[in-house]
This record gives sequence, structure tokens and C-alpha cells, in this order.
Amino acid sequence: MTLRSFALSLAFASIATAAFAADANSFILVNSTGKTIGKASYSIDKTKDGFRVRSKFQYRLSAAEMQASTDTDADTGGGRRGGGGGSLGPTDAQYTAEYKVSASGDFLTGFTQNIDTQMLTSFQPDKKGDTLTIGQVQAGVSGGSRDLPLPTPHFLLAPDYDPSALQVLLTTALTHPHADSTYALVIPSGANPRARNNSLYVTLQPELAIAASGTLAGKPIVLKHYLLNYHEGHADLYADADGNLMEVELGPLSANYIRTGFALAH
Repeated sequence: MTLRSFALSLAFASIATAAFAADANSFILVNSTGKTIGKASYSIDKTKDGFRVRSKFQYRLSAAEMQASTDTDADTGGGRRGGGGGSLGPTDAQYTAEYKVSASGDFLTGFTQNIDTQMLTSFQPDKKGDTLTIGQVQAGVSGGSRDLPLPTPHFLLAPDYDPSALQVLLTTALTHPHADSTYALVIPSGANPRARNNSLYVTLQPELAIAASGTLAGKPIVLKHYLLNYHEGHADLYADADGNLMEVELGPLSANYIRTGFALAH
């Protein structure tokens, strides 16, 4: 291991120790009108080959929110849906996720599980890193698997409504930045039909010059503001000086992830 790699690993571990305490990372999920639509929490622990991420997230989407996110790909992850005749209705979804990332922030292996349908979806890159095998088991019965071509072996898993994924992305960008500020994400299929087990590139702009501030548990906090650009739309990421994610304004989902007890000053 080079001195630079060792230093980066220490930096990642340092941020993880501060930012990923299990009892400190709870978030509320709100829609574009400010209505609470769910909640999420996560922890990230050091392992011998990197980090283990554990997260829980649940949400309820109205029929209008579902309609705004329609997708032609089938929802293999499942979820409780209302409505009929092919129309989208209200959806309740509860998920857990667990996965491992390397010390430099690359996805290694993991799974998501839909609590309602007992559908467990596993994600395993091949040795070359050019294919991701996505397998499914529901209530002990195999649902088969499919291979997703990967544009790069250096990617992260980023389920919708899971703030842990964006925390890992931000920490990776701070401790092991890519030269072109471009990062690959795999968006797994879920109860929201927007997702379809696809991969995409995003770019993360360095800290913006525009100052931002807020309060955490009623105490003032100075923030760092980053811009995450998708192919369509962008997300504003707000973090404290140590890289702890405070709020995400996620344009492509029309949703915000807000750390419990945090309020952004507008």
C-alpha cells in the first residue's frame, strides 16, 4: 500500500468514525412540498477490507408522485400498490440494505430486502468488474438472476430514498477523489418505478463558494455545499466540516433527505 493510499484509508476511517455512528444517522424524507413521506437510518462500520454499510428506509408515495416517476421497466423489487387497470396507486415500501465497500469507496458486494414482500435482491460484481449479477430470492424461492453491464468497476450502489448511499459517495469524493470528479452509480429497482437496475454517471462539484448554514439540535452549524449533477437534474448536498451529511435536496426524485434535528437556514 502506498503512503497516499494509507493516508486516504485513514481519512476515510476518520470520517466514518465521526459521521457513521449508528445512533446519529437518522433522516426524514420529505417531498417537494415539504410533506414527510418516510424515514431512513444507517450505520457504517470498519471492516478488514473496507466498510460495511447497513441501512433502513421506508416511504409512502402518493398516486400523483408515482405517476410522475413512471418507468417502462417492471418493478422486480415489489411493494404494496393501490389502484388497478394498470394505473399507479399509493405505494408503501420498507427496505433494509447491507453492503460492503472498499477502503477507497468502491462497491464490493451486498443486498437489499423488501420487508413487505420478503424479496431479497443480491448484487455481486464479477472479478473483472464489468458485469454486476443481480439475483433475487423471495421467501426462500429463487427468482433467477440477470447480468447488468457495468461502465466501470468503480461504482457505488445507490437505492432511491437511502441517504447512506450519498454519504458514502460524498465521503469517497472527499477522501479518494476521482480526477474528473465523475462517479458511477447503480440505481437498483425498487417500489418506485423510476428505478430499473440501471447504471449512470454523476459529477460532484467541489465545495461551492456560496456560503450555507443551519442548526443541528438547535445549535448553529457551518455547512459545506456540494452540487451533484445527474444526466437530468441535480442534487444539493449539505455537510458539516467533517463530511457528515446533513441534508440532500434530490431533484431527480423531487425529495429531500434531512438529518433528524437539522434545519437549513434559507
